[in-house]
Amino acid sequence: MRKIAALALLGFALMPAPVWSQANLRPDPNPRVPPQPGQSLPYEDALFLKEAALAGRGQAELGRIVAERATDDALRALGQRIADTQRTLGSEIERLASSRNLPPASTLKQEEADRFGAAGTVTNPANAREDLSAKAVQSLSEASGEAFGKTYVEAQLRLHDRLVDLYQTEASNSPDRELSTFAITSLVAIQKDRDSLYQMAGRFGLETHREGQAIQYGDPAKAR
Repeated sequence: MRKIAALALLGFALMPAPVWSQANLRPDPNPRVPPQPGQSLPYEDALFLKEAALAGRGQAELGRIVAERATDDALRALGQRIADTQRTLGSEIERLASSRNLPPASTLKQEEADRFGAAGTVTNPANAREDLSAKAVQSLSEASGEAFGKTYVEAQLRLHDRLVDLYQTEASNSPDRELSTFAITSLVAIQKDRDSLYQMAGRFGLETHREGQAIQYGDPAKAR
């Protein structure tokens, strides 16, 4: 066990500084208990799989809209790359979910999730809203002209704040080693896409908050 822990720490130490500073994983003061034989997956882990899958489907729709309507080649390429990232993650999420005993779907409804605070899967309550992807798709569908690109980048910055929070919280707190490893490794691609969004934000006059730790570990008042 000590050898495994040492190797894990070595792996993080070898990560580039920006990745290490962004993937600032914290231990859970109230750790989840791994399921016993015959028990279903812990509620928070099941909710993570659900929320991550929903986010991936929303990203696929955003990518479709950008591919059809964006006149800016760089914006279209970024939209396609983000959609590809989420499509790849979605395939792995489907595999992970299918190999686990999930709790009843009725317990994963939003009204039940609220009992856990911040949907049980994110650190910042501002990121708990399930409708962010749907609202982003609606806003982008209604945008046109110069506002189209700004609407897309602004929506994606909000969505990626939520995605990073979602995956970091799972990586920090899940007792399921396969799920936590998936969350940690997936953060690299998600944060790379978010960095590209930061770079493009200036073209549309959007301010970003890149300094310091990931936003959910800082002042919640700064959440988008």
